Amino acid sequence: MEKRSRKSKSNKYKRFFPQKKPYIAALLVLGLVAAAFMMMIIVTDMLPPDLMVIFAVLAIALLALIAFLFAGTRKWIRITGIVLSLLFALVISTVTSYMATTYNTLNEISVSDITSAEAMPIEVDVTEEPFNVYITGIDQWASEKGLDLERSDVNMILTVNPSTKKILMTSIPRDTYVRLHTAQQMDKLTHTGVSGVDETLNTVEDWLGIDLNYYVKLNFTGATKVINAMGGIKVYSPVAFESSIKGYKYKKGWNKLSGKQALYFARERKVFEGQDAVRVENQQRVMKAIIKRMTSKKTLLTKYGAIMEAAGDNISTNMSTEDMTDLVKMQISDLSEWDIQSQKIEGDYDMDYVASLTQSQKFSVYKASSSSVSKCKDEIQNILNPKTSELAVAGRERSKSFIVNMINHMTERVKNDEE
Repeated sequence: MEKRSRKSKSNKYKRFFPQKKPYIAALLVLGLVAAAFMMMIIVTDMLPPDLMVIFAVLAIALLALIAFLFAGTRKWIRITGIVLSLLFALVISTVTSYMATTYNTLNEISVSDITSAEAMPIEVDVTEEPFNVYITGIDQWASEKGLDLERSDVNMILTVNPSTKKILMTSIPRDTYVRLHTAQQMDKLTHTGVSGVDETLNTVEDWLGIDLNYYVKLNFTGATKVINAMGGIKVYSPVAFESSIKGYKYKKGWNKLSGKQALYFARERKVFEGQDAVRVENQQRVMKAIIKRMTSKKTLLTKYGAIMEAAGDNISTNMSTEDMTDLVKMQISDLSEWDIQSQKIEGDYDMDYVASLTQSQKFSVYKASSSSVSKCKDEIQNILNPKTSELAVAGRERSKSFIVNMINHMTERVKNDEE
């Protein structure tokens, strides 16, 4: 009787777990692949905790299902198990490699080329506290590194408040006439890039009286590669025009742009009467499209690694890898869009002496209006220091749980569809 009982238990066990060595070996390999995947999730720390739990439960459930299929008595059941195991191994291995590449790239771009202690990052909790990021776009391709001076073609401050989910873009025309931080002489803002990003940051901080917590520095190659990795961006143009540099044509309305098309859209100024003023507005349109694309759920979950890989040696920042991964986790959890606003420093062109050029003649410079500068500074402070009522509303709407936000998002979507 006791032997029958043991035999019965053994048969029952065989129904749920394979007994043949090839299937057992396959399960062990899949288990190692799953373990590597979970270790990579923990090491990179790029996913919200509840999403990590979901992935762990799914991996265990799939392994259990595959084991059950491998133990099947019918051939088609075992074949199903084999197909599922191959898909499991392919997907998990790809995602593991994807995360490893992303993490390595984040470490690569998070290498500061700051040369002055004054311009070191002013670190904050980027998921809770507001901060300023200075975007400096260098007017050269990767192949021109070291062959040409690094002038700052794009100069933009992103004021980010993670609590209210607001971003304010403040554009500064490249020819803006400012007092240099080191030389204390008047020059064009674009020329500060020649002395390094630290000179640009310190000069702007002196001028506007604000702290620039972080910077992101990129060249033409970095911008085009990142946009292409996103699958392109949609940019609205209020007028139709043709690039005077490359001949790209842009229609009035929405344009789906590749990396190079977006670059020359943002660089164009000769065909506009307003010249640099219009170019600044187009730079903001491109930046807004990039932010919206970058923070979308689809991009974060499917193209984040490709974007980071595209950044490569062409983008650098003094933001730490931990801060960048925290921002990614926060956005994945929130599943909500950012309210992106924009403004620019207004002024007029004039002729004056430029410190970095000959003093024997005057050059065209952009002299900012003092009232415009004051207005822009006030708007930056409004984002950095929101009203209590605004924070209260944002606090009610925001949850740190991916699951809660996903349920709320789906519920809201159903309501909108019914309306």
